Amino acid sequence: MSFLEHIGFIILLIIVFFNFKVERLEKLNTQRLKRTLEYLESKQRELQNNKENDTRSLESMIKYLKKDMMEQFKLADHVLLSMKQEIKNTDTFIFIVKNIIDANS
Repeated sequence: MSFLEHIGFIILLIIVFFNFKVERLEKLNTQRLKRTLEYLESKQRELQNNKENDTRSLESMIKYLKKDMMEQFKLADHVLLSMKQEIKNTDTFIFIVKNIIDANS
């Protein structure tokens, strides 16, 4: 991660922490979101472990899964932040979703 990426990540963290809405996910949705996030994390690990192999299908699956999570769990309603840019970085996306889960647990 370059210096500028670190700065951007720190700024993003500050924005995320100060922008949580009071709305809460239903308990059932929080549990489903946790399971979905665990699956996403496993695919992210798999992608990172397959650096030398063709990873396009894994990358496509991860991209689709993040988009689906945004829509299905209405994650944009829980963070006053446009996540379009953040959704591209899977590690940042995972961090944000973990914070949403923590705030709703």
